[in-house]
Amino acid sequence: MTAETPPSAAMVPGRASGPPDRYEQFMRTVRRACVTSGGRAELRQGLADGLVSPWQMYVHLLLAGGIPAHSQTREAEFPFLLVASLYAVHDAPNPRTARTKPQPVPPRADRRKNMGWSYARAASGGAMKQKAAGDALSYLAQLDLEDLYRDLPGAISLLRSQRVPVHWPVLLRDLTRWPRWAEDVRIEWARAFYAPAPASVRTTEETSS
Repeated sequence: MTAETPPSAAMVPGRASGPPDRYEQFMRTVRRACVTSGGRAELRQGLADGLVSPWQMYVHLLLAGGIPAHSQTREAEFPFLLVASLYAVHDAPNPRTARTKPQPVPPRADRRKNMGWSYARAASGGAMKQKAAGDALSYLAQLDLEDLYRDLPGAISLLRSQRVPVHWPVLLRDLTRWPRWAEDVRIEWARAFYAPAPASVRTTEETSS
C-alpha cells in the first residue's frame, strides 16, 4: 500500500490495537483534502460551525479517500470529523504556498505521543508551567466524551499557539477508544506525562518530530 492509498476498513480499535495505521491512513486523506483552498476552507469551517452540519466536509473527505468503512454511524464518525477540522485549522499548510514549499512527510505515528506527551512537551519547553500543564491534562482526562469533544478544540488551540506538537493519528485513536476504554486512555496519558521516555529514547524522538 502506498502512502496515498485511500483508507480501508481495519481492526476496530481496542485495548490491544497496534500502531494507529488506520488513523494515519485517514490523516493522509485529510491532507489530500486540504491540498485545495476549498477543501481546507471547508474543513476549517466545520470546526467554526461546531460540526453541526458537516455536509461539505464529507464531500471533500469522500473525494480524498473517505472515512474508514466500519465507522458506519454519524456518532462513530464524529471524532474523525473533529480531528480533520482541527488539523485543517492548526497544521494544514496554505495550498497557495504548499506547491513551492512542499511539507515533509510526517513520521510514523507513535502511540506514546498522546495528549500526555504533548502536555509534557509544553511543560519541558516552557510553554506552560508543570503544574498548569498537569492540571490541564487532568481536566481533559476526567471529562466524559461529549464534554471532551466540547473542550478539546480550546485545549488544542492553546497548545498549537505555543507551537506544542499534537500527533493527530494518536489523538484520533484515543478519541475513538474513549467510549469503551476511557480509563485505558487516561492511564496512557498519565504515563506519557508523568513518566517520560528515558533520555536516549527522548533524544531519538526529538530528532524525528
